[in-house]
Amino acid sequence: MKAQTSASILAAVILAVSPPILVPQASSDEPGTVGIGLAQLYSDQQPNKRGPLVVLKVAEASPGAKAGIQRGDIVIAVNGSPATGRELADINAKDIQGPVGGTLRLTFARLDGSQSEITLTRVPYTPHTNPASDPFVYSVPGNWGMDPRWSFPLPWSPALPYHGVEDLAYAPNFADTNSPEYHSYLFFWWIEGTREFTAGQLQGDMLTYFRGLAEERGKNNGFAPDLSKVSAEYSADPQGRESLGGSPARIFSGTVTIYDTHGKTIKLNSEVVASACPGTGHTAVFFGMSLEPRTAPIWKKLDASRDTFRCSR
Repeated sequence: MKAQTSASILAAVILAVSPPILVPQASSDEPGTVGIGLAQLYSDQQPNKRGPLVVLKVAEASPGAKAGIQRGDIVIAVNGSPATGRELADINAKDIQGPVGGTLRLTFARLDGSQSEITLTRVPYTPHTNPASDPFVYSVPGNWGMDPRWSFPLPWSPALPYHGVEDLAYAPNFADTNSPEYHSYLFFWWIEGTREFTAGQLQGDMLTYFRGLAEERGKNNGFAPDLSKVSAEYSADPQGRESLGGSPARIFSGTVTIYDTHGKTIKLNSEVVASACPGTGHTAVFFGMSLEPRTAPIWKKLDASRDTFRCSR
């Protein structure tokens, strides 16, 4: 394959960004990372306009960084197969993603027209942890995506009557409609005051939350949601866990019907655990969400993140 010229590279347009390059203790089947984030470039020479890949991020002290890979480097082949003409999502799923200890071969185009190949070995992801300035602590697998922290009032549902923050983390294949992880995610509230949630209050809050989110998604993705189709049903679960972060907790199970980003209504199974953390003047609330039933593997991951939570460091 001929390397692209520097001029064509500079004129290329980014088409898609790979999943975050950011998983707990590793085993032979745990997903690993080489610490680089890739985007795809535009190519007029391809019918589907999919060109080579460009390095957007290199995590500090990662295999990619240690191998000398730099932001802006151009990848023309992955594991010996040309990147041009392939979808980045396909390259990620079939080549870039893989277990800890597995290898990844990347072929780079240099500005002088030469090519070089680097073989990288995947290492465990570094878990996401909340800021050290927080009084509480929890962690999320490092290959999950994380939204920036949101402060109440939340932009999409300002009517929620709380003060505090929301953190949101989503499974690696959250956006893949063909994956069992589709729309599997968790969000966490740290809200001021000692609050005792009821099923009725939770239902009302989630209606406000997801109707606001439906309007925002409709605005951003070109559809008009019927808010009457958004619903929330919860009941207290007397068989659920009795603590969160070392403090007594209440657990609620139910479902929410929401709009996804494609304008389709989907019904998510939901579990909510709420606890007033002693001595903090705050209430912690963990929300687990997934299309999958409570017995599915994704819930082990959601539960594991919830169980890392502690009210104090």
